[in-house]
Amino acid sequence: MSLKLTTAVKPQGNINFMAILYGSLLAVIASVILMAIGGTVMFYTIFNERLIPVIGLAILFVSIFAGGFVSARRAGKMGWLHGLGVGLIFLILATIFSAIFPQGVFGFTVLKKILASVIAGCLGGIWGVGE
Repeated sequence: MSLKLTTAVKPQGNINFMAILYGSLLAVIASVILMAIGGTVMFYTIFNERLIPVIGLAILFVSIFAGGFVSARRAGKMGWLHGLGVGLIFLILATIFSAIFPQGVFGFTVLKKILASVIAGCLGGIWGVGE
């Protein structure tokens, strides 16, 4: 007869805020790197300036998706909620940045930014837990 005792208890139903902060930091870093790459490519090539808002939205989406993915992977549960947290924190940071620099960096509407943040965060989170 053997008795197995475990000391590690994994709480169920809790949000891992450190995972959300980590994913948000990754999203910001990815966004800065992608903007630098995109800006460099646009500077050194012949480029249609009407595509800048689309590229900005794509950078936003990819960055938040990656942050939501990593956040959910670290949390290991409730991926959509962790990804949504990343999307909302990124959106808040982008809003603060836009208030500091009124000219703005992103050339697309606020509604598109909100929708992209929420959708990308949730999708990245769902995929992060599902993998």
